[in-house]
Amino acid sequence: MTWSLQTLISTAKKTIANPAACRQDTRRLARFPTTNEQPHRGARTMVIHARWVIFLMLVACTAIRVAEASEWQLLRDSSNVRFIGVVEGSAFRGRFENFSAMIDFDPENPTAGKIIGVVKMTSAESGDAERDAYLMEEDWFNPQIYPKSRFESEHVEQLDDGTFAAHGQLTLIGISQPVTMLFEFEVSDSTAHFSGRFEIMRLLFGVGWDSTNWIDDEVAVQVELDLQQ
Repeated sequence: MTWSLQTLISTAKKTIANPAACRQDTRRLARFPTTNEQPHRGARTMVIHARWVIFLMLVACTAIRVAEASEWQLLRDSSNVRFIGVVEGSAFRGRFENFSAMIDFDPENPTAGKIIGVVKMTSAESGDAERDAYLMEEDWFNPQIYPKSRFESEHVEQLDDGTFAAHGQLTLIGISQPVTMLFEFEVSDSTAHFSGRFEIMRLLFGVGWDSTNWIDDEVAVQVELDLQQ
């Protein structure tokens, strides 16, 4: 195959723009003639240019693979999103059965991370049928009008103790408030475990009755996610 320098540069640009082309195009470039195969001076100059282009393509492909490696897929069956409230001085636990998450995170480059979580409000379950019925009322989750709650990070940082903090916005029944979720992130080969937690003041979102005599204002949320690449 005859390659011109312009063809090599064009191929490199295409590869960087299209990560899927990395493997195919680097294999094609690997077949470029060596100096032994083309001894002419012009050919040797061409080979030198080609080797530089191939080198730059390999660097680009490596960078792309690293970027892609930070994107994780949720394993729903072994993950959970739970909440803890206090009623008349006694803690109760609940969970959301229907949720999704987008985790784009590399613990070696945390500031580039992005975390999004969405829960379906009608999937809330606390083990008490009467309490669960209250949660679906207009004064509480009002899922007929606001079917989903969403957290989206705006900035992620690593803390001094090695854990991480995702600062973002939580939108609940149509009201958005700043929330910081503290989390740990453990990677093992092609799998990872995300363990996060944050607290909210439900009255800031207009959730529930104004009085805190029966149910406390503060609600804790725990997020345990199993992930794979």
